[in-house]
Amino acid sequence: MHEATFRLVGDSPFDEITAEYSASVSLWCNDHSDLLVIECPRGTVEDVLERVDRFVGVSDSIVEGTKLVVATETCVKTHGMSVADTDLEGYDCLLLPPIRYRDGARLIRVIALDPSKLTEYYRALLESFSVTVESKRELAVTDIDRSLSGVGQSTPSLSPRQREVVRCAVEGGYYEVPRGVSMETVADRVGIDRRTADEHRRQAERKLLGSFTL
Repeated sequence: MHEATFRLVGDSPFDEITAEYSASVSLWCNDHSDLLVIECPRGTVEDVLERVDRFVGVSDSIVEGTKLVVATETCVKTHGMSVADTDLEGYDCLLLPPIRYRDGARLIRVIALDPSKLTEYYRALLESFSVTVESKRELAVTDIDRSLSGVGQSTPSLSPRQREVVRCAVEGGYYEVPRGVSMETVADRVGIDRRTADEHRRQAERKLLGSFTL
């Protein structure tokens, strides 16, 4: 069995929300309603919730700090928006939920018994999206349960600020030897103090390293 994670750049409302508000959205799609888990910066929660309500409607929601859990009134598919699973027919591939939106794009995980089917599906996606292959791997039988449950997957959920700090650090060469940038400089570029930047970095590193723990 083989698994691939594709990054799809489109123009759906969720793509726009994550780009505009530096938010992340995890979506479990159902025929009648969807479940959303959203993380967004402080001060944007109400605006993000309003945007979601305008798009698919909000049946119920729980807000805890910068994290929202939303049950929608309608499914995204009823609004003519493909979440990519509707394109799987004929390719012998399966979509593994959730679909993750961040930085103006979505990440989907797809599995197939035959790797050539993933290649065919990738080519089909190119007809509708700008596609990047984020990761691909062959799964041993003993790995299947962990992959289907999402344990150890390659895209742990970072908060928007954690992702911003790590991205700035990587782009600046913080992890190179010798370091190309200091954490103080990273903090200045992000617009926060050094101690806060360090804490975001440590939390992000803990999540990233934990995703590889057996």
